[in-house]
Amino acid sequence: MGLSICVGILTDLRENDLEGYTHVKEQLALASTVLVRAGRARHDEPEECEPWSAEMFGYSGLHYLRRAAAHLELRGTLPAPGDQDASRDPLIQEYYDRATRARHGLKRLLGIGKPRRRSFDHVLLHSDAEGFYVPIDFDDVIHAGDEIALAGGMVGSSQQLLRECLRLRDALGIPEDLDPDADHLWEAADRQGQGEGWERYGVEAFSCVRLLHGAKLSVERAAALAFI
Repeated sequence: MGLSICVGILTDLRENDLEGYTHVKEQLALASTVLVRAGRARHDEPEECEPWSAEMFGYSGLHYLRRAAAHLELRGTLPAPGDQDASRDPLIQEYYDRATRARHGLKRLLGIGKPRRRSFDHVLLHSDAEGFYVPIDFDDVIHAGDEIALAGGMVGSSQQLLRECLRLRDALGIPEDLDPDADHLWEAADRQGQGEGWERYGVEAFSCVRLLHGAKLSVERAAALAFI
């Protein structure tokens, strides 16, 4: 088993897993509560939506992409293609640390000034295993807080995720028309570090293209992108 992403999850579950449908509907209601408490519009998940789902590159593939994003943000350049230690790259932790300081810093708590916008919060700061991105445009990933038992503990914006993935796609040099189901994409991921151009970043590219496509469908279909 590995990480998968899905758009139109209620439609899929209602047809195939009624118990799962009830659970996810409750979770989406909690996500709306988190949004409203943060001063955002609520999200009403459509019951009728053409479902789409895709496997990610295990659970580790997302961290390859996060590592690339952290390097772009903090160093301005892509690193060498990632490997099995991608999740332990010090720049990922530095990105997390800076985000935490910005969120809890004294000036932020007092409402003084505005912290510099980071470029990849919705890629890096969302849960890597569960939770939702909703088709509502907002800047910061919204934390649920300990009192709300929301899977993943936070809510991201599909619009912001889409923008971040587009920036990563361009930085990696991935062709705009590369299909998320293309055999070529799977082959590049299996040959990580080999080839030329974007193909050297096979796992990063695989993760980016699939995440980008899911975010795009989420916006187009007004349905959440779910990590499952």
